[in-house]
Amino acid sequence: MKRNHRRVTTLIAALLSVLVGLLSLGAAPAGAAPPERASGPVVLVGVPGLVWEEITPTTTPHLWALAHNSAIGTMSIRTATSRTCPVDGWLSVSAGQRAASERQTYSICELPRLPEQRGMGAVVPDYPEHVAFNTGSEFDAQVGLLGEAVQRSGGTTLAVGPGAALAAANRNGRVDHYLTNVDQLRREHWEQASLAVIDLDDLADLYLELPPHPDQTVDEESSIDNRSEPEPAPVDAADRVERLAAIDRQIGVVRTTLPDDAPLMVAGVSVEAGDSQLNAALLHGTGPDGTTYDGGYLTSESTRRPGLVTLTDITPTLLRALELPSLPEAVGRAWMVADRPADFDTALQRLIRFNTAAKVVESLMAGFFSGLVAIQLLIYAAAAYTLKRYGDRDRKKRHVVLSVTRVVALGGAAFPVSSYLANLIPWWSAPMPHLALLGCVLLADALVVGAAMAGPWRRDMLAPSTIVAAITTGVLFVDMCTGAHLQMNSPTGYTPIVGGRYYGLGNIAFATFATGTLMTIAGLAHVLLERGRRTWAVVAALLIGGATLLVIGWPGLGTDFGGVIALVPGLAVTVLMIAGLRITMTRLLGVVGAAIVLLGTLSYMDYLRPPNERSHFGLFVEQVVSGEAWTIVFRKLNAMLGTLGNWQLTLLSACALLFLFAVLNKPTDWRMGALQRAYEYAPTLRAGLTGSLVTALAGFAANDSGIAIPALALTVAVPLTLAACAWVLRREGPSVGHNRQPVDRSAT
Repeated sequence: MKRNHRRVTTLIAALLSVLVGLLSLGAAPAGAAPPERASGPVVLVGVPGLVWEEITPTTTPHLWALAHNSAIGTMSIRTATSRTCPVDGWLSVSAGQRAASERQTYSICELPRLPEQRGMGAVVPDYPEHVAFNTGSEFDAQVGLLGEAVQRSGGTTLAVGPGAALAAANRNGRVDHYLTNVDQLRREHWEQASLAVIDLDDLADLYLELPPHPDQTVDEESSIDNRSEPEPAPVDAADRVERLAAIDRQIGVVRTTLPDDAPLMVAGVSVEAGDSQLNAALLHGTGPDGTTYDGGYLTSESTRRPGLVTLTDITPTLLRALELPSLPEAVGRAWMVADRPADFDTALQRLIRFNTAAKVVESLMAGFFSGLVAIQLLIYAAAAYTLKRYGDRDRKKRHVVLSVTRVVALGGAAFPVSSYLANLIPWWSAPMPHLALLGCVLLADALVVGAAMAGPWRRDMLAPSTIVAAITTGVLFVDMCTGAHLQMNSPTGYTPIVGGRYYGLGNIAFATFATGTLMTIAGLAHVLLERGRRTWAVVAALLIGGATLLVIGWPGLGTDFGGVIALVPGLAVTVLMIAGLRITMTRLLGVVGAAIVLLGTLSYMDYLRPPNERSHFGLFVEQVVSGEAWTIVFRKLNAMLGTLGNWQLTLLSACALLFLFAVLNKPTDWRMGALQRAYEYAPTLRAGLTGSLVTALAGFAANDSGIAIPALALTVAVPLTLAACAWVLRREGPSVGHNRQPVDRSAT
């Protein structure tokens, strides 16, 4: 046993050394020299509700021509609330962080209040209230950050329109120069301004001119995030086209007066009134390093996806164009340019299709999870009934029923990975996307189960479960290594409209991936232990676990800080049990300490990168240095505890655990539970299942998705365990006693 202990310790130490060495290759030198200042002012034109679908050569000829010679992209506008109203969007630009306004009414989005003219400048009414409200919010947004940075450097701010004043004002609510509309712009105004922000709110104003719908109600007692906002009355399409044409005319005025080389950003900074979607964004002109923005897709380190940027990226992009240093309070990253198709129409259609997929997935996500919960609960109920009803029936009927139970259980375990495989088909473009999604998921599920049951390995107890787990692990592993395209706009992945994550491994996908990995390790170890190769079983477990940790934590791949924290204890428990070692507090603390060193090394190396290239890891170190880390920790803690209010996922977790320990582990006519009997046939099943439960619990505590982590982990682990138990019960009969010896697992 001591020899095994030394071998395991040596293997773990070697694995950590390799990981640290690999991580050091990813570190980049910090801080390139600042580029030269671009001539001319830096200009932001904000248009609430602007989307690419409505930009056409006939309705918006100026915008259409501008887009041809600009870097273009779609923009996630998610702020502190689920709906980004105009005031929220402008305040988020001001703070470089998700911000919101304390709204007066909740029947419809409100427009910013008119500034009070003070000489050449103006002061925004009630601006200190915006500052105080967001300083005390969970995001601790520093409203006025952008204006303060410009004025502190000796620059001046110009705002055109009330929304622009919100974005460009300093913390006292003051802008240096203020104009009420674009028609007042002259060339001398550009010469006086370092930063110019322009508000074109014609679309939002169109909705606010309408009377409220008679069915609208207001819930004054609910919180901002949960408050119901009825849809505004419909707007005539001709009126909207007219407003779009007016916006386009004003952009033409801006371009006529603006110096040719001045950086010009046009962005849909908020919704106008309806549901959130991905808004249009473009960047034109010359950058601070001499780069000309005359083509390509916009991207940033916030999303790491060509054609996708975020609202909070606007602030660091403006600061970079002004040659001002990045600010730790601003969470976004400056826009960059990536390649796009040479044909403009093709490039634009890709952006439109991406927005369509995001809208469809976001609208179906709640229903999909309701269906997932219902299917899992139905499987548990049917299995419980089957085990009780047919446990003591004749052998033939029991064989058939338990064989069907095994296949259904494998299908339930394959359901999460099938939801990712479904994205190989553009189901969101179908006339009835909800039916297309269901069909694609069921097709993928059938293929996974077919692979698990098609060959002679179906006669083995753990082989089919291991194959389903391995496919789950392999699909998500490859997906992370190739850009996480299957997770993006997936019902169990993430959507840019929600804006929780834009690349890497999402929390729900982590639960599926980690559980699949641990159950795969258990299945492979079972085969090796049967051949008397315990050392090789431990080596295989460490190699698979190490590769999993690497892909989860590597910046640009998984980039999942909480995922590494959650997987380490579960992996340690699984490896120790496979090695035949006792799980002691000393050993667990040693593993946790090694994980902390690994995470610290990874985070510090990422922190050494230039600020605009840091991932979540380096950003967290930056926040620790600036003293803002506790705000992030408390926000995630509150979010984690808040997920317990999701009764569907909480019910799913509770029922899965109840089924596992009260049904599968309950003594029966055979005098011991099916789960304990499965452990006799395959002891490594206990290791994989225990490790999965530990990871699920750690993931619940370490991630803001909270209860979703154990809910999805159990969705994979419990059906796989049920499939193994069904094999055992099908193989044996009521006459088999408690003190039997395991028999040949390769027989039918």
